[in-house]
Amino acid sequence: MSKRTIDYYTNLDLLKPSRSDTGYRIFELSDVEQLNKISHLQGQGFSLEEIKEKLTFLDSSEQVLEKAQLIKNDLQELLVLLERTDQENSSIKESIAHDTLPVIQALLQLLV
Repeated sequence: MSKRTIDYYTNLDLLKPSRSDTGYRIFELSDVEQLNKISHLQGQGFSLEEIKEKLTFLDSSEQVLEKAQLIKNDLQELLVLLERTDQENSSIKESIAHDTLPVIQALLQLLV
């Protein structure tokens, strides 16, 4: 792909490479993948405007999926914490019941 084409795509915001301190464009693997997507969609006959819409939608969809995965991970961690809390609560209840039984028996003997 020519420099002129890449400049054109960058001006249309189809491609957004990062810049170095000196102003040079830095192309990451994601930029190369984006160029491949653009080329593929052009090969299918889509206009650059249509490609821009499709890429925006794809980016949004990917972000939603990433967020959903993060939320799923957080929920799994919360479930583990809840299970631990339930186990600890059960242990505490058993301990209280076990420890207070002699005290209750002693109080009952004093009252009788």
